[in-house]
Parts: sequence; structure tokens; C-alpha cells
Amino acid sequence: MSLRLQFLIVAFLAAVLAAGWWSYVTWGGNSDGPKKARRAGATQVLVEPVELIDDHISLRLVGTGKAIRSAALHPSVAGEVREIAFKAEQRVAKGQALIRLDDKHQRLKVRLEEVAVAEARRQSERIQKLAPSGHAAQSRLDTTRAELDLARLRLEQAKAELQDRTIFAPFDGVVGMTDLSRGDRVTQDTMAVTLDDRATILVEFSVPEAHAGKITVADAISVRPWSAPETVIQGKITALGSRIDETTRSLRVQAEIANLEDHIRPGGSFEVQLAFTGKAYPIVREVAVLWSRDGAYLWRATDGKAEKVFVRLVRRDRGYVLVDGPLRPGDLIVVEGVQGLRIGQKLKTAPFKAARVDSQDQPKGRPSRQEVGAS
Repeated sequence: MSLRLQFLIVAFLAAVLAAGWWSYVTWGGNSDGPKKARRAGATQVLVEPVELIDDHISLRLVGTGKAIRSAALHPSVAGEVREIAFKAEQRVAKGQALIRLDDKHQRLKVRLEEVAVAEARRQSERIQKLAPSGHAAQSRLDTTRAELDLARLRLEQAKAELQDRTIFAPFDGVVGMTDLSRGDRVTQDTMAVTLDDRATILVEFSVPEAHAGKITVADAISVRPWSAPETVIQGKITALGSRIDETTRSLRVQAEIANLEDHIRPGGSFEVQLAFTGKAYPIVREVAVLWSRDGAYLWRATDGKAEKVFVRLVRRDRGYVLVDGPLRPGDLIVVEGVQGLRIGQKLKTAPFKAARVDSQDQPKGRPSRQEVGAS
């Protein structure tokens, strides 16, 4: 084979290889030629303006009810039960006698002291009449007056001892059951009966530390007794704990609810619903949020170009996401066409809602967060 022929064959093969390489680069290769061509024109995307929405938070907690006033009554002294003057679940008035102990000796002591007071008064009056005429010394008059005062004090002491033999209701309320019977011996350590003023019920529950600073006294709450879940009772917060519990990382809260029909018993449990408004956050559609190794981000159309904005997700709600980041109301967020975008890429924007008239997305409202906790 001649040298000329060999040169022609090599040239032909080189031309074939060059043509193949050009075709590969032009139609699907890794060169930047097509990419630059694509970058040269603006990319069509659908955008939606950012809105600020208040973060409405609804907490569902478990609370425990107790009477606004409650007492476990004990005898003031030891003795034998002579009378039980009530029945379980009876409504009693303040000062009403509930249990009487044997008081025979105390009654006799009161009568003796009444006689002593009468005698001391008679002597004092007699000396007081004689003193002006000089038939009785002034010292004698002073002595009889002191004896009268002492007799009156002893009478008051005897009456107090007699009163200690009876257990009285310290306030209006409902008495519970008692284990005592007539003839039982009791001491000061014996729990005789309970008394509850349950016209108003105090509901105690704990709020997680993350929300402790968002509630205040007089905030409204709704409660559902577990014994009657269909009943919703409105109340208000009346007291807050002074510190966060180090073990549960929660704040103790107390609220009041009315018990007008007396259906609620102290000690019962409640589902407590507490709603309050948190910080205002930008709200975007969930499909607009992308992820990278650096975190969540959005594409924002700024002056006709794509801008990557990193955000922190606050929460999701029915196809939308509350985010925290450098966004302002009215910023245009890319909703469709987010794939393949690059920083600085030219964009041709169109409104998302106008382009999606058949969209199944629900209209944006004022979403609320629900969290479940326990006391």
C-alpha cells in the first residue's frame, strides 16, 4: 500500500471521529455548549407572593380538678363520738355542727364558771357601793374587780373547751362520707370527714416550657370533663407557677371553671384546650420547599433572576408551610419549575393561581398548630 493511500485512510478516520465527537457534544455530551444555550433564554416558572400569617397555636393538655375550697376535718380534742349530724353528700352551711363528741363534763364546767362569774359580780357590786362611804378599802374594790375579770376569763375558757367537742363546717360546701360511728373514740389525728366547696372547680395542668412565656393570667381556656366529653366548659387562667419544673420542663398553671349544676366532682380529669397567637411567619406552599445538605431552601424571583433563600421550617399545615427566614411580604416564591434552577438564572414568571385555575389546593386560611401534652 502506497504512502498516499495510507494518509488518505488516516485522514478519513480522523474526520469520522471528529464528526462523532461534534455530534456527541452537540446533542448530549457533557460540554457546556447546550447548557449555555439553555441559560441564554429565560426559564418559565410559576410564582406566588409571600404572606405573613400569625401562628395560632392550640394546646391539648390533661388537667386535674379540685374544689376551690376543700378541707379534711379533724377533732380539736380526743373523745367519744356522741352524734353525727349529717349525711354523705349533704350540703351544709358555714358554722353548722357536723360531729359532736361527749361533752358532759365540759357543760358542767361551763355551769360552774357561770356561777363563779355571778358571785364575783355580786361581790364587786357590793364593795363598789361601800367604797365611797369609806366602809371598804380601795384595795378591796380592786381585788373584787380582778376576781370578776378572772371569773369571766375562766367562763370563756370553759365555753371554748365545750365548743372544741363539736366539729363545725368552716365554710359552705358538701360533706363526704365518714368512717365514724356513734361511740367511736377519736383523737386529733383522726380524719373525721371531708368538706368541699365545689361551686367553682380549679383545674390544674402543666404547660410545656416552649409555650410558658405565651400565656398570662385571665387567658381563656376550654375544658372537657372525661366523665362528660360532650360537654365543653369555658374558664380562665387564674394563677401561674413561679418557676419551670426541672424534672418535667413544664410550668404549673391553674384555671377556674364554674360548676353551676354541680355535675363535676373534685379529683376528676379534664382535657384542657388552650389557644393563643404566636409569632407571624411567612407562609408558602409545601411544593416550593426544597432540601439540600445545608437545609431547606426556596427559590425567590428577584429582578427577573433566581435567588436561593435558606429557611427554617416552623410547621406544616394542609399543603402549606410556615417558614422562618429572610422573606418579606410580597416576595415572589417559585412554586412550579423549581427543578434545575440555578442562582442568577433568568426567569420568566407567571402567577401560580392564574395558571392553575383547576387547582385542588384549598384556599389559605389562618392555620393553627395543635399539640398534645399531659400534666
